[in-house]
Amino acid sequence: MEPSAAIGSSIFLYILAFIAVMIVAGYFTYSISPRGKKRREEKRDNRR
Repeated sequence: MEPSAAIGSSIFLYILAFIAVMIVAGYFTYSISPRGKKRREEKRDNRR
């Protein structure tokens, strides 16, 4: 196995791990604070 191929595969794995972390973090923040988003929307409506 060539070193260039190993570097490419490691970068690909790092990208997959980063995407997975972003998805998990986004899912947790969305599931934990849906009420906060609703409150923000209500504040915008009240200002109008």
